[in-house]
Amino acid sequence: MTQQEQRWFRLDLLCALIDQAPVRLGRTAVMKLAYLLQTVQGVPLGYDFRLHTYGPFDSDVLNDLGTAESLGAVKSEMVTFASGPGYGYEFTIAPNRDFIRQKAEGQLSAYEQAVRWALAEFGSQRAAELELLTTIIYADREAAQRKAPLSVEELASKVGEVKPHFPKQYVVEKIEELSRKRLLIALAPTQQA
Repeated sequence: MTQQEQRWFRLDLLCALIDQAPVRLGRTAVMKLAYLLQTVQGVPLGYDFRLHTYGPFDSDVLNDLGTAESLGAVKSEMVTFASGPGYGYEFTIAPNRDFIRQKAEGQLSAYEQAVRWALAEFGSQRAAELELLTTIIYADREAAQRKAPLSVEELASKVGEVKPHFPKQYVVEKIEELSRKRLLIALAPTQQA
């Protein structure tokens, strides 16, 4: 896939997430869903995610969202959070969605099942929950790269360094949940759920 083809593919995939999501997605949710698709499902998005306070992050995802918005394929709306002070943005599909679909030349069709999986598994999660889950997966993948199996407790401690506001027992529960779904690869064999 050329760089230009990949760019249209990424835009098409982000639009598909926004269009098919069971709830309106914000920037964080789109970012984390793109991370899950690339990391867990192997979708060749070409993003270079790094660990950030809010979990895996690549500014190119935000740039691509901005491009999709400037092309009139998606639109964002500022919303105030009901759960407390603050605001964010939610995306909806806009009239030029088909323009991006045409430019992508059907590349997304090979990954439609992966998109459905991501939305079914994670599409309704709150941003904070997605941040935690993707941070767990990020830490797991880093350990796997180093060929350093981790216990659930060790993984929870690593995640706690980045996400200290989550109680450790809650992080352990989420690790066990992801393990049961077979989404973690670095847990020590005796730790697999």
